[in-house]
Amino acid sequence: MSQHTVIVTDHDFEDLSIEREGLADVADVVELTGDVGNDAADAHETLAEADAVINLRYDLDEAAIDALEDCRVISRYGIGVDNIAVDAASDRGIPITNVPDYCLEEVSVHALTLYLALARGLKPYDADVADGGWDRSVAAPVHRLSTRTVGVVGYGAIGRAVGERADALGADVIASDPFLSAEDVADDPADLVEFEEVLERADFVTVHSPLTPNTRELFDADAFSRMREDAYFVNVARGPIVDTDALYDALEAGEIAGTGLDVFPGEPPAEDDPLRDHPKAFTTPHVAWYSEEANDQRRCTVTDIVRSVLLGEEPYNVVN
Repeated sequence: MSQHTVIVTDHDFEDLSIEREGLADVADVVELTGDVGNDAADAHETLAEADAVINLRYDLDEAAIDALEDCRVISRYGIGVDNIAVDAASDRGIPITNVPDYCLEEVSVHALTLYLALARGLKPYDADVADGGWDRSVAAPVHRLSTRTVGVVGYGAIGRAVGERADALGADVIASDPFLSAEDVADDPADLVEFEEVLERADFVTVHSPLTPNTRELFDADAFSRMREDAYFVNVARGPIVDTDALYDALEAGEIAGTGLDVFPGEPPAEDDPLRDHPKAFTTPHVAWYSEEANDQRRCTVTDIVRSVLLGEEPYNVVN
């Protein structure tokens, strides 16, 4: 019998074979939502037994954190930790870890894919051909990427990956990030500018900021009104960073040319959400992070972090 208990709050894998194999000699792995159910009282009773918690989308709120009695680490299958009561965990001395680098390639490529699909007019061209047409003008004008300016909001690891790829394709790159100085990006292809300048100059604005009180609805009616009428906006970060009502209004008013969304404030979006099938929008189901390789990497990293902590070592990738 293993001496520790690891609670996996939720997951979207076929099974937990990677986690169970990696922790077999140090812990039993219990599925909270699979083995226990969603009743809060039952869940909290089970969480009380956890020596470590692995989390995906389950809301680890203050009540859930308070239920933890001897938890040594909370490790998230991803980058953002906005579904975890970080302050409550910090007050309890529980480290929270993430996997900050597992999908840099995937998310940056997905953001550029959405932009290129919009800028190259793939949606109207595809619809026109499907309807029996063969008309270049349905998506005109289309411009060379080498004549465009890519604006990156949030120039962390993923933002930098977008900038490097956009630069390699010939675009000019500008970026805004309140936590960076010009010296921090001296060796990067991007010029660091203010947020408002990104909005006003960029042909393509892509957001890669974490969700915080300061970034919630950062892209509101005022932000979209500052953007160029021929510019495209892409969000592969967190849905609540965008006021989607304001985004819809901006599309309808012609304030921006189009949008690519991988995330929504509520997921999945409501069936009657007008952005789901808007002619100026490309939407994907929160899959920017996804590849088989990235999925395995995040699972193996989380398992390794938990294993190291249960063996008495210090955790890495700590965010609090």
